Amino acid sequence: MKVAFVSAFPVVPANEGARSRILQLTRAVRSLGHEVHFVHVDGTIAADFDRAGHEAEFGAGHLHLVSRQAGGCKNRLAGDVGFDIGLTVFRAVRKVHRLLGRDRGFYNHLDEFYYPEIGRQVRDIQHRLGIDAVIVEYAFHSRAFLGLPDDVLRILDTHDSFANRHKAFINTANKYGYWFSVPPAVERRALRRADVVVAIQEEEEQAFRRRLGAEPPVVATVSHILDLGGRVEDFTASDFLFLGSGNDANIISLKAFLQNVMPLVRAARPDIRLVLAGGICGKIDDGEGILKLGRVDNLREAFTRAPLSINPITLGTGINIKLLDALAAGVPTISTRTGARGLSDRCRRGVVIVGDNDHQAFADAILQLASSRDQRQELGNRAFEDAIEWNRRQMTVLDHILTGRKPG
Repeated sequence: MKVAFVSAFPVVPANEGARSRILQLTRAVRSLGHEVHFVHVDGTIAADFDRAGHEAEFGAGHLHLVSRQAGGCKNRLAGDVGFDIGLTVFRAVRKVHRLLGRDRGFYNHLDEFYYPEIGRQVRDIQHRLGIDAVIVEYAFHSRAFLGLPDDVLRILDTHDSFANRHKAFINTANKYGYWFSVPPAVERRALRRADVVVAIQEEEEQAFRRRLGAEPPVVATVSHILDLGGRVEDFTASDFLFLGSGNDANIISLKAFLQNVMPLVRAARPDIRLVLAGGICGKIDDGEGILKLGRVDNLREAFTRAPLSINPITLGTGINIKLLDALAAGVPTISTRTGARGLSDRCRRGVVIVGDNDHQAFADAILQLASSRDQRQELGNRAFEDAIEWNRRQMTVLDHILTGRKPG
């Protein structure tokens, strides 16, 4: 098959969870014997697009760039103008609700990050190349499915459920840090644009099934597919690592960790440090016992520097890709219960789970593993074994989706 991925997220370098998820999915599809094309949607999410890096990954003939200005102002259709007017009215009404403190002030328009040129160019690429399946990243670009021929397989890679996503953030330091939120009925409309809806964890698969009822589309779980080529071999270091982007869920959770757990660790072991890697480094102040690596292209180096991962997440949706990256690196993780969401019991042998607000238990777990190289290595070995089985399960479901067999 010829498979096109439509994504507003660059994937090279894969230095954030969303990028890593999409990159590994493209590689998985290619490993199943399919021809992969990457369609990057410019100007909606990220500006740091590395064209040379993407051409090296996919090949120049398999990289396609969608730009808002591609058609030019003179080529705009009446439908485009209507779309813009509808979005402008929605935003104006939302502003009023926000000023009045109403719940509707938190919701996004389903197609708020969409522009008509996306659909036009996706249809053109499909027609020109004979694309058999189109995989769209995130519900807010699901409108790109509209107008594709009936024989094209439409696959929506959801990443997260955005139904009422804002509600988890209302009582936090940044109540608008949820990024994107829609009512459940609106998310259902996005799901129905696809033939297959891909959830990133089983809990969300069940939620999507309930929302859709007996109606199509097919719903299946394909979680993050892991790169197993970066296994850590050296467990000498006693430091512990937080790997993550600068999103609000990471910022809020890590700041709470620094306020409540870090002082307990420092009081007992001032010689060990919290190592930060990824975009989170730019969102956290410097402090005693904190080492910032910045953005890292090689996760193995970061995990070798600190072969004990922490995942103190207390809000958000979807599975924590940082937790899965630790499994793939073969290092143990200490996680909150919320942070471990979506990870099945059979894949938790290398993960120590504590209550979301049990600060002493989190600190005790860090101190215990930091003091024992053998225990870090033993749990790391279990984590890597779980990662192998995890990948096998994801690849089986993905193959079934693309070949038309019933997932499961």
